[in-house]
Amino acid sequence: MPDPLPRKSKTPAQEAFETLAFLWGGVAVAAFFGWQYNVSVVHPLVQQVNGALSPYTLPWLEKTFGHVNPVLGLLFNLAVIASILFVLSMTLIPILERLFIRDLIRRGEREGRKIEALREKVQFKAAKKNHAR
Repeated sequence: MPDPLPRKSKTPAQEAFETLAFLWGGVAVAAFFGWQYNVSVVHPLVQQVNGALSPYTLPWLEKTFGHVNPVLGLLFNLAVIASILFVLSMTLIPILERLFIRDLIRRGEREGRKIEALREKVQFKAAKKNHAR
């Protein structure tokens, strides 16, 4: 069986996009569980956001699905907030991309120094063997 091909690395833009997606998705999940388990700072904040969005989203959800569990409404509101924040933070992608590119350059420089040190070590050993003969 042939060796698998090496995985293609992600571009800095893809990494920036994924970073933002996971950030806001994680914030939404953390907000839901913070509300669910009555975390002192999160619970009132989520209640405020839910109270502000429910008059707009709840009638639409009820029209679409019929009777809606309030927790489903809360989840939908958190998803709406996370989506809006994600779309608004798309402007950060070029900034994050530059940071990831800088990180790749530093990593490449480090690897290059390792290879140069290894090459010098091998040349030193080869030169040492030639002098011994």
